[in-house]
Amino acid sequence: MKLKITTIGVCALLTGATQLIAQEAKQPQVKGVEIKTAKATVEKVDKDKREVTLKSEDGTEATIKVPETVRNFDQIKVGDIVTAKYTESVALAVRKADEPPSATGRETTTRAPLGERPSGQRTATLQISATIEKIDRDKRELTLKGPQGNTRVVKVPEDLKRFDDLKEGDQVVVTSTESLAIDVSSPEK
Repeated sequence: MKLKITTIGVCALLTGATQLIAQEAKQPQVKGVEIKTAKATVEKVDKDKREVTLKSEDGTEATIKVPETVRNFDQIKVGDIVTAKYTESVALAVRKADEPPSATGRETTTRAPLGERPSGQRTATLQISATIEKIDRDKRELTLKGPQGNTRVVKVPEDLKRFDDLKEGDQVVVTSTESLAIDVSSPEK
């Protein structure tokens, strides 16, 4: 899991694909947050091939191809620490059933300024209104029917309050936010 997050994070950083989306459901009634952090050490930098080999905390190595669009690639050095912080939050709000389902989202990109150490952040928020088709209380899963009639199973985090108050047929607004922040730093001395 750490390697996956680190690899995803480094890919996001190195491609400059940092996206920030911010929207909140009106009066969320159920909310949960999960945060994961992973670190990897730069083991090798091949400037000619534009590749970086990373070693995760569990010893797993992965080599990443870095596209030309990446800023500040030349500043990455062997021994640098790549930190990836992944945050996921979910908010649910129950609403009146007479409103039609809908979906919205927005994205922006940020990355390190020229000359700075490589870093970036990607945050994506999607807001969907849907009808609860099925509730699996043991697995804490909701089967939701969205605005185009498609269904999707959503895992409800343990810290979400009032999960037991939801019932089939309720209209809900799900606001899901994922954020990935990447930072490349020199090792502490």
